[in-house]
Amino acid sequence: MATLGKQIFHGKRLSLIYRQMNSKKEKKNKYPQTIQAELDLHGLTKEESREEIFDFLSEANSKGYNKIRIITGKGIHSENNQGVLNRYVRSILIEENLEYCEAKINEGGSGAIDVKL
Repeated sequence: MATLGKQIFHGKRLSLIYRQMNSKKEKKNKYPQTIQAELDLHGLTKEESREEIFDFLSEANSKGYNKIRIITGKGIHSENNQGVLNRYVRSILIEENLEYCEAKINEGGSGAIDVKL
């Protein structure tokens, strides 16, 4: 017997309600959301990073990856604390018609870009 709100439930009815309440937590995405490869561009110039980006995209496509990450850094060690690579990488991704978003805060945040291939 357990109390749920103001109602008391017994046995099977409780387990049914518990499963219904927690069904949203158990729901899983049918597509993998894990990053399958990363490219770290820290310390590179725009010119140096361009070739690295295209090589990385090509290799990721050939391996059949669905989601990759490009790490640009936040630019805190750059002039005026303004990152150059992040905007530059985004412009390349737009040119290539690739879907992208900022990485989750605990996975790099504004210093990393997740790309859907």
